[in-house]
Amino acid sequence: MIFSIIITSLLVALDQYSKYLATNYLMGNSPVVVIPGVLGLRYVENTGAAFSMLSNSTDFLIVVTAIAMLVMAYVFWYKNYGDSFEKLCFTLIIAGGIGNLIDRVLNGFVVDYFEFLFMKFAVFNVADVYVCTGIALYALYTFYVEFYKKRGNNG
Repeated sequence: MIFSIIITSLLVALDQYSKYLATNYLMGNSPVVVIPGVLGLRYVENTGAAFSMLSNSTDFLIVVTAIAMLVMAYVFWYKNYGDSFEKLCFTLIIAGGIGNLIDRVLNGFVVDYFEFLFMKFAVFNVADVYVCTGIALYALYTFYVEFYKKRGNNG
C-alpha cells in the first residue's frame, strides 16, 4: 500500500508540474509543433470530462471523481484487492483522477495541452494518459487472464 501511495504521489506531482509548464509557457501563445504532422502543444482549459463531455459541470465532476478515487483507493490499496499488476493499473488510474481533480478544485477546469496533429482528437494531458493507460492495461490483462482460464479449463 505504501509503495502505491508513493508512486501515486510522484505521478500526480509529475502531472501537476507538466500543467504548470503548460500554463506558464503555452497559455496565450501560439501552439507549438513538437513532431510535425504528429504532435503539438496547445493550451486548453477543459471544463468537462473526456472529449469535453459534461462541459461546465465542474461541481458534478469534482464529486463523482472524488468518490470514484476514494472507492478505488479503498478497494485496491486498503482492502488489498488484486495482484501486483492490477494494483499498478489502478495506481495509474487513481493518479490520473487525482491530477485532474486537483485542477478542477483549484481552477474550475483541467489544463490540457497535448494535441495530435494527424487527426481530429481531444486535447489531453499527462493525467489523461495515466487513466487511459491504466484502463487499457487492465482490460488487456483481464482478457489475457480470462483467455488462459478458459483455455486451461477446456483442454
